[in-house]
Amino acid sequence: MRKIDAFAHVLPPAYTRRLESITAGTDVSKRILGYRPWIREDPALTDLEARWRVMDPFGDYAQVLTLAVPPVEELGGPQVARELARLVNDEMAELVGKYPDRFVGFTAALPMGDPEAAAAELDRAMVELGALGAQLYTNVSGGPLDDERFDPVFQIVTDRRGTLWIHPTRSEIWADYPTESRSKYGLWWSLGWPYETSVCMARLVYSGYFERYPGLQVIAHHAGAMIPHFSGRLASPLEDPDRDLIMSGLSAESLDYFRRFYTDTALFGASHAVRCAVEFFGPSHVLFGTDMPLGGPAVVADTIADIEALGLPEADTAAIFAGNAQRLLRIPA
Repeated sequence: MRKIDAFAHVLPPAYTRRLESITAGTDVSKRILGYRPWIREDPALTDLEARWRVMDPFGDYAQVLTLAVPPVEELGGPQVARELARLVNDEMAELVGKYPDRFVGFTAALPMGDPEAAAAELDRAMVELGALGAQLYTNVSGGPLDDERFDPVFQIVTDRRGTLWIHPTRSEIWADYPTESRSKYGLWWSLGWPYETSVCMARLVYSGYFERYPGLQVIAHHAGAMIPHFSGRLASPLEDPDRDLIMSGLSAESLDYFRRFYTDTALFGASHAVRCAVEFFGPSHVLFGTDMPLGGPAVVADTIADIEALGLPEADTAAIFAGNAQRLLRIPA
């Protein structure tokens, strides 16, 4: 059975060299210092031969490439971010062109600190390079993604019939409690990232983005994070004093909008959570995605096992493994 990994990460070589140089500097933001060890943590992130060794055992298995953290706007000023986005998008397109059997497409990286430049780069990447859309992060230097200043990006991606991939970003300096200066026990990642994704999704729903952009297609990382598990608390913005005004701007029920998201299966072997995501979003809105190579050498096998353990009808299993990605992203069968 064909498998298309809709959320596989990579750091291309020229971009990797720039990333290592920047993060080794003395004026690098503390928000991204924690990501530096990840650059070389797994060779499959930066070395193609190592990646082939992971991919080969799985037969007809291909990937959609997405850039690994951190966001490019965290790596320098607007000019640096624009240069980095252009560099990595050119490299990603080159990888897809050179290895079409391995890589069926890529998502553009955008300098979101400059929304107009981000929209221009997205347009260039989709029209000239064949990008399938863009990967956005759950916040832009601490600001919400549903801020109206980012509307040009949403306009371009819907006009071009592309897709947005939503990836969480948060670091150790985001304390878990106001009385502390940093997050302990790695909770900024293990629990903070799913929280980031969930809040971003809810903000897009309640602020009416699916009304403003009817063709909006969004893939939320990590099986929709907390949304399928806490959907009973999301039927409305219950405790917001402007609840009635918010709901008057929506033409459908809140949960109907949440179910418009697509999601992946990147849960590192938590099969019960994958089942919850499939039950909430429906098998037509779940795409096989592993977070590869993050999660270790077994992450692809574990994710495949999670899906197979669901015991779904064969047609639904095939749709999750490849059919949904082919339909949503217009990837040839």
